Amino acid sequence: MIVLKILLYILLAVFGIILIVLITPAGGEFSYIDGKFTYKVKLWIFDIMNSESGGLYGWWKKRKAKKKDKPKKPKKPKKPKPVKDKKPKKKKEREKYEWEKELDDIPVNDPEADIKAEGSTSSEAVSESTTGNAVSDTEPVSEAASTDEKKKKPKHKKEKDPEDDPFDDDEDEDKAEDEEKSSISDKIEKIVDIWESAQRPMLKIFKGFKLKDLYIDFEIADEDACDCALKYGKYSALIYNGIAFFSELFTVRLKTIDVRPAFGVSKGRWDAAGKLYFRLGTMVIAGAWFLITYLFRTFLPEKLRKRKMKKSAARQK
Repeated sequence: MIVLKILLYILLAVFGIILIVLITPAGGEFSYIDGKFTYKVKLWIFDIMNSESGGLYGWWKKRKAKKKDKPKKPKKPKKPKPVKDKKPKKKKEREKYEWEKELDDIPVNDPEADIKAEGSTSSEAVSESTTGNAVSDTEPVSEAASTDEKKKKPKHKKEKDPEDDPFDDDEDEDKAEDEEKSSISDKIEKIVDIWESAQRPMLKIFKGFKLKDLYIDFEIADEDACDCALKYGKYSALIYNGIAFFSELFTVRLKTIDVRPAFGVSKGRWDAAGKLYFRLGTMVIAGAWFLITYLFRTFLPEKLRKRKMKKSAARQK
């Protein structure tokens, strides 16, 4: 019982940690003001890293650098050990075994007798080679005669069956093409079904990205008044239409949006800032939503339809 309680507590703790990670918002802040870009990555209220090398990541990096910069303690030199003069050892002669003594007593063979034996064996080998050559000369003649006989025999031509229809091959090709077309159409239908079931969950994920306190302060400058007016029209249309598009896709909350022309000025101003947050829980919810919609909208109905078709085909047989 105690072990089961401990395991239950561990599972509850792991489940609680996962819930906290899914619920806590992760994101950051960014700003580009007076030509200086700054950023800050945060997990809930904790600073993970920022442009000024701060946060948890900056602290860990500084600590790692301090460990590397610490001077290492010098190692004490080892005292050399006195070398003793070793005297060469005298090798003791080993006593011979009894079988070695018996080998020494055996007399050595006579070289003249060995030469005679070698001469007799070479004459026998020469006689055997001559007989072998005579037999091998007769074999190719017989083989050539057999090949000539085989060539002279007439080959029987295969008779065509009158029942064979030349249009059968065309029918097989048509069937193969129809199967390929049906497989391609089935794949396209599956892709369309997946896209239809994934539209709303994907929109849920995109809406999970929250862009808060969006601040834009642009001055479109040009020394020529005509060019400045044209640039102002282009940039203002691009900015306001872009904000409208992103507000439909993401969750956008504006603070101030100011785009104005600056006539007779060579240098403009491009200041922007904002906060971006996202929760991992929204991705998990969207994934579960997609699976449920795909199962009950496309997968299960298709399985039931195929089963009905098989039953109807079996009844007709």
